[in-house]
Parts: sequence; C-alpha cells; structure tokens
Amino acid sequence: MGLFEDIQREYIDARKKQDKFVTLVLSMLISDLKYEKIDKQRELEDGDVIAYVQKTIKQKNEVVIEFEKGGRQDLIDKEKNEIHFLNKYLPEMMSEEDIRKIALEIKESTGASSPSDIGKVMKEMMPRVKGKADGALVKEVVTKVLSE
Repeated sequence: MGLFEDIQREYIDARKKQDKFVTLVLSMLISDLKYEKIDKQRELEDGDVIAYVQKTIKQKNEVVIEFEKGGRQDLIDKEKNEIHFLNKYLPEMMSEEDIRKIALEIKESTGASSPSDIGKVMKEMMPRVKGKADGALVKEVVTKVLSE
C-alpha cells in the first residue's frame, strides 16, 4: 500500500473516532492530493505525496511567520499543530553531517574546488537527497564544503 492509501485509511479511522482535528487536516490533504493527481494525469507515487506534504508544511511555516507578525497566537498554535501532525508522513530527514559526507564525496568525484562549482555539485547532490533533506540546508552545506 502506498502513502496516499495510508492517509486515506487514517482519515477513515479519524472519522470513525470523531477526531475533528485529524479529520480536518487529512480531508484537506486528501482533497489537495486528488487535485495534484488530476494535474499530473497519473496515479501519485509516494515521492509525489511526500513532495506535496513538504510543500504544504513549507507554506504553513510561512503562514506562521505572518501570524506572528500579526500577533495571532491562536492561529499560530493551530498551524503549528497541523505542521507537527503532517511531519509524520515525511521520511526521517538527513542530518547536516550526513549531507556533508555526501557533499565531500561529490566534491571529490566532480573535481569541484571553489564556490563557483556549486552548480556541478548541486546537480549531483539533489537527486541523492531528494525528499530527505531541505534544499536550503543542502545548498548551505555544499557552499561551506566548497569554501574549505
């Protein structure tokens, strides 16, 4: 069974238990994933679902920042709870040290020697860490490695 089916099953369980929070979060996620499926015109693979959940979490983090500017603690708490809940659908993220090891390995194999070679390294790096590491963190680590 795929991740999308797991989410649907959890949604049904939440409805049976009358868990309003989980039901609301998952119904919105399932609806969005169905639209994503229509846009892609194919069945969603686990990687697609993970990418969409990551995108949703990123958007919610941006919303939290805006709510903090507006001083809306009630909405901040709601969004953070949703983010915390959605994180369980993501694979465990790579540590900065793991990213660094891969970056060093790629630096050697590509012969990259300066920050101007970041494109070469990132081209090899992103497919290896896709879905397991934040792109901004990867870029930061690669920049540090190339500056050494």
